[in-house]
Amino acid sequence: MRIGIVRSLATTVAGGVFQYEMTLLRAISEIATRFPEELVYLSTHPADIAPLASVGGLNYRGLPILPLAELSPQQPPPEFYTRQQPPTPPPLDPNVVKFDDAGANAFKDSGAKLLFMLSPSLAAFSFRLPFVTPILDLNHRLQPQFPEVSAFGESNRREYFYINTCRFATLVVVDSEVGKDDVIRLYGNLIDEDRIRVLPYYPLIKEKPLPERGDLERVRAKYNLPKRYFFYPAQFWRHKNHALILHAMKLIADEGGEQKVVFCGSYQHYTLAVNFQELMALAQKLGIGDRIRYLGTAPDQDMAALYTLSSGLVMPTFFGPTNIPPLEAWHFERPVITSDITGMREQIGDGGLLVDPRSPQALAGAMKRLWHDEALRAQLVAHGSRRLASYSWSTFVDKIALILADACGRVRAGRTPQYADSKQRASSMQCA
Repeated sequence: MRIGIVRSLATTVAGGVFQYEMTLLRAISEIATRFPEELVYLSTHPADIAPLASVGGLNYRGLPILPLAELSPQQPPPEFYTRQQPPTPPPLDPNVVKFDDAGANAFKDSGAKLLFMLSPSLAAFSFRLPFVTPILDLNHRLQPQFPEVSAFGESNRREYFYINTCRFATLVVVDSEVGKDDVIRLYGNLIDEDRIRVLPYYPLIKEKPLPERGDLERVRAKYNLPKRYFFYPAQFWRHKNHALILHAMKLIADEGGEQKVVFCGSYQHYTLAVNFQELMALAQKLGIGDRIRYLGTAPDQDMAALYTLSSGLVMPTFFGPTNIPPLEAWHFERPVITSDITGMREQIGDGGLLVDPRSPQALAGAMKRLWHDEALRAQLVAHGSRRLASYSWSTFVDKIALILADACGRVRAGRTPQYADSKQRASSMQCA
């Protein structure tokens, strides 16, 4: 059986989604040589080429194709994006599926009998093939107050996607037991536990050793970094909660503290750019602009040094269930401050300081403790290293192999949700 591996065309500036795709793709590439079925990467757009080459994911008959230029495009000013407010498209009826016959024919002509989506894709079920797909979060239902999951038709688009994903997916992959419970609680009328598989996040850290002194010096000079700083690598979505950090920094500054924070990430979207502008204005209003450093979209090859030079990760996000940066921080022996929310609480355990993401006082207190308490930093690093040791790349790869084998078995046995004729409503479609 031929299994097609498909990206959603997330670019390198798509942050965690791109990293998630590349991690899955790296794991599948290791499986391919020993998996009993044929695994084939199906490229649907020329935009695939540059991102894949940038992470060493391309070769010609075994000859690696490596770019000499960094794939880290310079961003135009945020005004470029704030002038491009997205339209709100007509709402999608989740009970009327828009099938993509041309795409379906292309995939069928490729010989694919099953698709493995590397990230959530609105088109997955439109091809009328069995498919496996991740569900990364359901925050459009859990926290709809954030514009990135609700504005400009996004809530409707996501609901259309998740309803039909749960109807038609051969298997759905989630990051945690909390993520699994969310799917069952919100869409349990469409999918049961039998079609949900838990695959905890595992960042591509096995090939990233601690940076050497020369690399640390290069990165410090490149960005003119402060001597000490907290680090937050994140896109400027409102749910990432950069604003809480600014308010915490104001409290610290008023007490005479010297803490500084370094941000990196993209604002290349209307909603991102609006939030970025508001954050920069807030920093100036609070009188802490000189304590905030924004690096732009830092390339992946600088991230190890940026983590290692920092005094720790500060990540007061509202979204989970779980997240990748704490695992990266643990790998680079940095302490973690993050949010005391369901999912993150279970992921972090004793490997970090957990704070209320609505409390500047709580975050300021945690940042001051880490800044001044060397013993606490060492303790958290030790706890984080121990928790990270419970993760295993080989286990991650083996779990993906089991998911693929399970999906193949279901396809062969006809135990996959059945699509109705393209002219019929999805409500009449039956799931096995």
